[in-house]
This record gives sequence, C-alpha cells and structure tokens, in this order.
Amino acid sequence: MNRILLKCAMVMVISVACSLLITGIMMTANDMHDPRGYVIATVCPLLISPAISFLVFRQAEKLRLTLETLNRVMQELEITNAKLYEKSSRDSMTGLLNRETFFNYVDRVRAQQAGSLLIIDADHFKKINDMHGHYNGDGALMAIAQCISGCIGQADSIGRIGGEEFAVYLATDNENQVKSIAETIRSKVNDIEFRTPENERVPLSVSIGGIVGVSSGDIADYFQIADRRLYEAKRNGRNCVCIQSKMKNAA
Repeated sequence: MNRILLKCAMVMVISVACSLLITGIMMTANDMHDPRGYVIATVCPLLISPAISFLVFRQAEKLRLTLETLNRVMQELEITNAKLYEKSSRDSMTGLLNRETFFNYVDRVRAQQAGSLLIIDADHFKKINDMHGHYNGDGALMAIAQCISGCIGQADSIGRIGGEEFAVYLATDNENQVKSIAETIRSKVNDIEFRTPENERVPLSVSIGGIVGVSSGDIADYFQIADRRLYEAKRNGRNCVCIQSKMKNAA
C-alpha cells in the first residue's frame, strides 16, 4: 500500500507541474495573466489524479501479486509433476525402475550405444517366503536389489521386472566385462548376511542369464534370449551365470 501511495503522490506532483507549465505557456502566448488560471491548473490535477492513479496502481499491484502467485504455483506444479513421474516410474518397494520404465529405457539407450542385458532371479524365493514370511521375503529382495545396484556403474541401469526378478542393462558389449560383472553380482549376493528379526541367517543366491551386444532389432527378442539363458542357469543348479555372446547372437 505504501508503494501505491508513493506512486500516487509522484503522479500528482508531476500532473500539477505539467498543468502549471502548460497553463503558463498558454497564458504567455495569449498575453493573459489571470491568477485564477494557475489556481485552476493546480486544483484540477489535485482532484483528478490521486483517485485515478490510485485505482490504476492498485490494479497493477493486484496483477503483479497475481502473476507472482501464478509463477509460484506453476513452479510447485512442475516439482509435483516431476515427483509424480519419478514415483510412477519406480518400484514402490525397492525404489528401482519398474518393468515398463526399464524396458523403455533399454529400448531408448541401445540405439545410441550397444550394451548388454542381464536378467537376475532370486533363487528359492518362494521357500524364503514360506519359511520366514513375506516380511522377511521383502527384506531379502531389498537386500539383493541394493547389492546389485552396488555392483554396477553409473552408466548402467537396474529395474525390478517381476516379483523376485531383476534386470540390468550394462553400457558395454565387451563379453569379458559382462561376465565379470555378472559373476561379481552372483558372488556378492552370496556374501549378504541377511538375518531375520530372530537373528536367523537366511542364505541368498541368484541365477543370472544374459546376452551381450543389445543393439538393433526387436527388444523383446533380446529379453527372450536372456530369459532362456536364465532358465539354463536354473537347470544347471542355480547360483550360477549363463551369458550368451555376441557371436552366438549374431549367428
């Protein structure tokens, strides 16, 4: 309000000054020297300009405040939308990318750089749920998810694509590196000291299937190949790695 009143006062002073100046010029040009003209030139702006300028400046101030509020609401909306998108793209329990988001991610990045795909399945997970309860089963999944995340690089990505199934996209098509990372994941999961609230240790292991050289072609085909290698690892006794190379894929 003080700012509006200050602006009104400035307008009033300028209006009076301009009115007196114009009146003086006109009187001089017409050789008139009536003091009443100066009185009228002073009184009229004093009566008119305060009310009009107050209304104009008050509306302008309301508009400014409205625009500030609108900008703030827009910023909050953008932040909320970003949070909602992030939440909708993540698995609620592990915080990893969900199935759809992970598939879309792989489909997008493989066009820029060939990579490799791992599908990781927790061994005997139903047995863990049956023997120790779903609470401990969820805890085991979160421990495995955290372990896998710690074994991959910043350029790689991980998602939860099923109940006890995870997928990793590695930003490399070097077969030795892919096998080494997969074996590291398998070994590190074995080393997890997961215990129930009753301090009973629950041994954890994973079977891993994968394919090297994910690039062009139908993304579903790569997942099917990696999935077949996963079941091959299961048939080989679980807790092992089975990776299909680029040469076999190309053939």
